[in-house]
Amino acid sequence: MVIRYIREGKTQMKAFEDVGKKLSRTPQACGFRWNANLRKQYKKAIELAKKDRKKFNDQFTVPNSSNDQQKGHSVKTFDELIEQLEKLKVEYVPSQSLKESHSLTEVEELKARLKTYEKCVERIYELTREVVEKPKS
Repeated sequence: MVIRYIREGKTQMKAFEDVGKKLSRTPQACGFRWNANLRKQYKKAIELAKKDRKKFNDQFTVPNSSNDQQKGHSVKTFDELIEQLEKLKVEYVPSQSLKESHSLTEVEELKARLKTYEKCVERIYELTREVVEKPKS
């Protein structure tokens, strides 16, 4: 779990807290065991996790757009990103088919859906950048 948290850019302390809940131990006890015994065994895995995190962060590094923050769409975690995406899905997916509601031909319907999906993908990239660029505390 600690290695997964490193890969995802989360803190080791948060991993110790989550592991502690599952094992009915304190986060300090989990951290002590990790640092005293387990860390040495997982040295290569830790390095790979750090490289994976760096690759992921580098992949989405773009100039920060304060436009979304002004709109109140600030995202801090992947869970919040998923929540935002679920909200977007509801906003962008019409309740009835486009063909019924707008009397479009099949080609026009597909073009309209394509535009909708492009907007969704663009929004996904914006939200992902917010999560990746968030300063780690």
